[in-house]
Amino acid sequence: MPNLNVLIQNGTVCQCLRAKTLFYDDDPNSQAGSEGPFWCAHTQSVLGPDGGVADVESCRPGRGCCETA
Repeated sequence: MPNLNVLIQNGTVCQCLRAKTLFYDDDPNSQAGSEGPFWCAHTQSVLGPDGGVADVESCRPGRGCCETA
């Protein structure tokens, strides 16, 4: 699986999903996998605006609060 930056850029996950790796992982070939913790940029919490968990599996198109590029 591509890293979180790539997933956000290609619209696979919500552009509001955040993880520490967004700020220091500059290797585009590293794995996004299940590393975390993840949080939502809107709520600044592990929960999104809809009350659901913010993570790579959940923050995808089709979720009401998902914003893709």
